[in-house]
Amino acid sequence: MKINIRTFLKSSGLLTGLLLTSKSSLLKALTLENGNFKVIKGNIGIFTERGGTIGWFVNDDSVITIDSQFPETAKNFVEHLKSKTNRKIDYLFNTHHHGDHTSGNKFLSSYANEIVANENCVRLQKIRINSEDSFPASKTFSDEMEINLGKEKIKAYHFGKAHTGGDAVYHFVNHNVVHFGDLVFNGLYPFVNLEDEADFEGWIKYLETCYNKFDSETTFIFGHSTDPNKLTGDRENLIVMRDYLSSLLDFVKKNKSEGKTKKEITSVSEIPNTPKRIEAWEGALKINIEQAYDYLNR
Repeated sequence: MKINIRTFLKSSGLLTGLLLTSKSSLLKALTLENGNFKVIKGNIGIFTERGGTIGWFVNDDSVITIDSQFPETAKNFVEHLKSKTNRKIDYLFNTHHHGDHTSGNKFLSSYANEIVANENCVRLQKIRINSEDSFPASKTFSDEMEINLGKEKIKAYHFGKAHTGGDAVYHFVNHNVVHFGDLVFNGLYPFVNLEDEADFEGWIKYLETCYNKFDSETTFIFGHSTDPNKLTGDRENLIVMRDYLSSLLDFVKKNKSEGKTKKEITSVSEIPNTPKRIEAWEGALKINIEQAYDYLNR
């Protein structure tokens, strides 16, 4: 399904400041609605319905949830979770502030002992998300944090501005699984909005840092893909994402240096020397180019 550019601008927050709400046409184009609750490795699994991919971890010692989608889908998630455990959620982690990853926080707070996020995620959530949908984390961290979970350990990292100003990745150390949030849009043109402190060069550096930090055996959970089988992957997906962002910036720089206008640059149908990506909503590539152009002008 595709939506037109006017609907995208209205619903995405580029004009209104309200990002990816549960009724957003952009959200419907970006996400899967298959209610999928499945194990991906050991005691770790994912849930997809509407919004960014929820990650979950369940064992005898603890229950962890990463991201929360929306109140109605968070409710469905809890019903699935009850088939695995009667325990409360020990920690609910947020990967970043966008509403399709945090609007279920309020509902899940009744089941979770603590909500955790990077401090910039909370700051952006308070100023960028509609107040009725905002339920910020009660515990924050700056650069990194470690929590022992009995038989498992989780390490949280923030490596600077990237997709937003408050992106965090969460590593289940013993299972070697990382929830990567929206730092990789697997196979899609990514959602980029400079008003959320998106930083193209920071994003590229973030991906390279994570590629070097984790190993070839690491399983990554991604926030979005049009293919449910591509919501997980390996660190080579990070390089593919990095190369797209690098090629996008190089393409816009080159065309700007040749004196082309923004309108002329955005008229292309693809970025040269990059694998084909899916334009999940009409104008997705155009907006990527426009945001890159504005970023280079700052």
